[in-house]
Amino acid sequence: MTKKNLIKIFAIVFIIGLIILMNSINLGTYAVDNNGVLSNYQIVLEQSIMNYRLLGGILSILSGIGVIINMSAKS
Repeated sequence: MTKKNLIKIFAIVFIIGLIILMNSINLGTYAVDNNGVLSNYQIVLEQSIMNYRLLGGILSILSGIGVIINMSAKS
């Protein structure tokens, strides 16, 4: 893989991570509503939102670091 391809891949993953992070509430609500869980709804909803936030944060941080490292590395 070339350096340009790696930077493109990391940039795309970074954007996907940000989208997941920004939509974590909607994704969590959708996941819980389609699961049919009525008991402890609030707890399950909060945990689902937290999981999506964590996933988006990890993707964004790791791919952002990958972009920075690849851009600053010598060819």
